Amino acid sequence: MQTRPVAPPAGGLGWANLGMDIVSVTRVRRLLTLYGEDFFRRMLTPGELADCRTSARLDVLGLCGRIAAKEAAFKTLRVRAVFLPWLDIVVRRSEGGWPLVELRGPAAALAAESGIAAITVTISHDVDYAVAVAAPVLETGPPEGPGQPVHPAPPEESAQPAQPAQPAQPAPAAAHDCASAAGTPTAHHTPRRHPMSDGLQLVKNWLLARHEELDDIAPDLDLIENRLIDSLSFVEFVFLLEQHSGRSIQMETLEVDEIRTLAAIETHFFTAQAVQA
Repeated sequence: MQTRPVAPPAGGLGWANLGMDIVSVTRVRRLLTLYGEDFFRRMLTPGELADCRTSARLDVLGLCGRIAAKEAAFKTLRVRAVFLPWLDIVVRRSEGGWPLVELRGPAAALAAESGIAAITVTISHDVDYAVAVAAPVLETGPPEGPGQPVHPAPPEESAQPAQPAQPAQPAPAAAHDCASAAGTPTAHHTPRRHPMSDGLQLVKNWLLARHEELDDIAPDLDLIENRLIDSLSFVEFVFLLEQHSGRSIQMETLEVDEIRTLAAIETHFFTAQAVQA
C-alpha cells in the first residue's frame, strides 16, 4: 500500500516550514461586488480593512495581499483538520510599509506548540494576482510537547478542544493550491434513502456551478479532500449555509467534519433537529 512521505519533526537545526499562497484579483473583486465589505469582515480585522482603504474605496490588491499573507502564514503551522483562523492571524502594514504578522488566540497557541515565536511575511502584487511567502521565526529551543504551548493564550483566547486525530482525513486545502495534486474526485455510489432537502440541493448546485468538471456530487464525497471547498470559498460557503439554513454560523467554532460531505452538511444544517438548534 502506498504511504505518504513523513515530514521531519518540528524544531531542531535548519527546520523551517515555509508557506506560500496566491490569490486571484478577479476572484476577490467578484466577492466584493457580490457581498460588499461585510464579507471581508469575517476575514480581516478593522485595522486590516483600514490598511486596505483608500480615500475612495477598498483597494482590491490590498485585500488580496492580506488574504494571501494569512494563508501563507497559516501554512507554516502545518496543522490538520483546522480551518484557517482568519481573525487570529493579523497582517498589518508597518510604518516602513512592509507587512507585520501578529498571532492571536488559537493561532498563537498553534504556533507555540510548534516552537514558532513569530512569523514573517512578504507580499507582492501584479495586475491579476497577489502572492505572499511566509517563514516562521523559531524559538531558541525545541518546541514543547503537544498540548503544552510555550506561551499559553489567556483562557478566553484559548483554542477549541482538540478533536480526535483522523489520520486518513487531510486538512482543508488552502486557497489556490494546484488542483491537479488532488486529481479528479473519486466516484462514490452510496444510495440515498430519502430525497435531498431543498436547502441542500441549493448548496449542491452552488458547488457544481464552481466545478464544471463534475456532473454530480455523491453524498459521501469528501468535499475537502477533493478541493471543492478551499479556504477562500469556505467563507463564501458559510454565507451560503447561513442564507439557506436560516442559522447564524460562527466560523471559529465550525468543525471540519460538519461540512466534509453533503451528507454531513444535511445532518448538521438541514435536518429538523439542526434547524431547531
